[in-house]
Amino acid sequence: MEEVTLYPSKAKHVRMLVGSLLFTAGGVWMVRAGEPMGHLAYVFFGLTSVTAMIQMLPGASYLKLRDDEFEFGRLFRKHCVKWEVVERFGIWTVSNNSTVGWNYKERVEVSKFVKMNRRLGIDDCLADTYGMKEEELLSLMNEYLLKHRNKQSGLR
Repeated sequence: MEEVTLYPSKAKHVRMLVGSLLFTAGGVWMVRAGEPMGHLAYVFFGLTSVTAMIQMLPGASYLKLRDDEFEFGRLFRKHCVKWEVVERFGIWTVSNNSTVGWNYKERVEVSKFVKMNRRLGIDDCLADTYGMKEEELLSLMNEYLLKHRNKQSGLR
């Protein structure tokens, strides 16, 4: 299969930015009204606004599907996962937010962070669905995984 590169939806990050800016303004308003909890609100949502802006920069977030691995970028940090270490993919939902996640095969050495995630039922996940519905992305990821497994076993 040829390499496919997917990018996140800009509209999603614009909505996140606008919402965060509104909550940041609300936090500032709370502080001006004498509410000390406003500091927490404007700091948290101010940082969320910055994150949303960074995610909209070119190259900050992407998913590349290749024959031997998939590569994804989160906040300009690149991560590569070989198909052969993936046991399965699934849809992972937390607080009404869904994305595609995966479990590593049992014999694969994983970090302490992954061991903590296993208690949640998934080892790792993508930060975005890259403009696709969760089911569509899951299907695409499984298609590449199956193609790799068939290639490794000598099937076409």
